[in-house]
Amino acid sequence: GQRSKRTTMTMRGGKAKMQETMEEKNDEMTDKLAGKVELLRKISINIGKEIEDQNTELDGLNDKSGNILDSLGGTMKGLMGLAMSGGTRPLLVRSVSMFGIFIVIYFFSSRYSAAP
Repeated sequence: GQRSKRTTMTMRGGKAKMQETMEEKNDEMTDKLAGKVELLRKISINIGKEIEDQNTELDGLNDKSGNILDSLGGTMKGLMGLAMSGGTRPLLVRSVSMFGIFIVIYFFSSRYSAAP
C-alpha cells in the first residue's frame, strides 16, 4: 500500500517535472525561433531597400544614357550634313571629336561598371 502510493506519486511528480521541462525547452526554442524570424524580417527589409535604391540609380543611368544617345544622334546628323555638303575639314574635326567623346564615355563606363 504505502510504497505503491509513493511510487505512484513519484511517477506523477516525475511526469509533471518532465512535462514542465519540456514546456521550458519549447519556450526556449520558440524564443529562438522568434529571434530568427525577426532577423530574417530585418534582412528582407534591407534587401528591399537596396533593390529600390539600385532601381533608382539604374533609372538615372538610363536617363543619362538616353540624353547621350540623343546628343550623339544630333552629332551624326550634323556629320551627315557636312559629308553631303562636301566640307572635309569640318568633317575631320567632328570625326576626331566624336572619337574623343567615345573614348571618354568608354573610360567612365568601364570605370564605374567595374566598381562593386
